[in-house]
Amino acid sequence: MHQPKVFTWLVTGASTGIGQCISIAALDAGHKVVGATRDVVRAEATNPDFAAKGGVWIQLDPAHPDSFRHFARAQEEYDFDVLVNNAGYAFIGGVEDTSEEEVVDQLNVNFLGPLRAIRAVLPSMRAKSHGHIVLISSGIVYMNVPGKGIYKASKSAIEAIHDVLKEEVSSFSIKVLIVEPGAFRTSWTTNLKTPVAHEDTNGFSDGYKGTVVEQWVGTAPAFKAAPLPDRIKGDPKKAAREIVKAVTEGFDHTRMMLGPDCAESAERRLGELRHDLEATMAIARSTDEDVPGLSNDYSDNVGP
Repeated sequence: MHQPKVFTWLVTGASTGIGQCISIAALDAGHKVVGATRDVVRAEATNPDFAAKGGVWIQLDPAHPDSFRHFARAQEEYDFDVLVNNAGYAFIGGVEDTSEEEVVDQLNVNFLGPLRAIRAVLPSMRAKSHGHIVLISSGIVYMNVPGKGIYKASKSAIEAIHDVLKEEVSSFSIKVLIVEPGAFRTSWTTNLKTPVAHEDTNGFSDGYKGTVVEQWVGTAPAFKAAPLPDRIKGDPKKAAREIVKAVTEGFDHTRMMLGPDCAESAERRLGELRHDLEATMAIARSTDEDVPGLSNDYSDNVGP
């Protein structure tokens, strides 16, 4: 009987939320898991099952400028087969109300952190012609929710990196999976951040009082402290099992959408893109320079 291969996983942000559930699901499936966290003592106290099942904690903050070196050292020590870039947070604030420093902080965690991890583990994965890189993104990439522009930008940007990375590493038998969860019942709301400059007015400036920015951003502080509403029904344990199953059994897609809300948002976004394409197709085809004898037939799909 064929024995399933045992993978060594690195999961960032492994102490809470979907990262925690992925770690436990991988351990339950017989794999080795190294959980990256900023506070090992706290992680050990709040996750007793992790060590009991064989998990190993390492202190590692992907947002730290020197984290590339720490990721590389961990890769050398553990030889990871699977990287799960999960660590991140959501910044909620209007575009005008958000400082440049807050934008940089959001990108440092949600974009540069995963990129540092990828660059550190790839040499080893290429050398053995095997590996999986999993990004835990968000269904926000399909939505235009007021106050979530910076968050959406960070997730869209790191997805773009993974889209291209998939092509770059395909010849090394390295698989790339982008996971896009909708609303799940995790502790993600406790990490919400809003514009510091407008902390006294619930995160928005006076100019946006009575607008959709107040509607979406103004409720964030209360949402952060309140129990999750019943309308959020996503089960992170079910999501984690699907992710582990995809890595171990194989998949033929780039994106894994999780939750009916994410699927509906993606479908709506596809409709918007189709509308814009059809509305501007004639314009698109009319903007080439007129060159005598040169056909404007693009059926050969010639690249740039």
